[in-house]
Amino acid sequence: MTSYQELFTIGEDFESFVSRGLPAEISVVRSVQHKLSDAEAISPMTLQRVHAVEGRFHLLVAAEMWCPDCQINVTVLDDLQRRQPNIDVAIISKGRAENELKARLGLERISIPFVLVLDDRFQAVGQFVERPQDVVAGGDAVKPDYRAGKYLESTVQDFLDLFDAAKP
Repeated sequence: MTSYQELFTIGEDFESFVSRGLPAEISVVRSVQHKLSDAEAISPMTLQRVHAVEGRFHLLVAAEMWCPDCQINVTVLDDLQRRQPNIDVAIISKGRAENELKARLGLERISIPFVLVLDDRFQAVGQFVERPQDVVAGGDAVKPDYRAGKYLESTVQDFLDLFDAAKP
């Protein structure tokens, strides 16, 4: 069984991941990046929480560029790692996650993006699956706004909650 640290080490960085996409997929990623660069995309309170993250976290992400949820949420994770140097991201394929993580974590299937939050010792401390909780709770009614990038902060907040829950 491959360790989480080994999986993280073989994972690719964000730009390598994006470069494998089709032009339309890359365009979505660039659009999300543009939205995230807007000063109003993430509230000052949430940014304060990002800067206050204590401890080191490794985000092992199972994702594919063809997936609309990955285009949105993996881009948010890249932004998060740029804003907070204690966070880093490595991306593996859905197939590798199915081979290495599905049985180990007792999952029926790997929905992407699937993010395993690892602490500084590469121990699993949390998971993010597919969409932020606000979007899951809102159902189909919020999907158009979600796809339009209006829930980017919700993804950040979900990860901040996972980091807070991992504190000893």
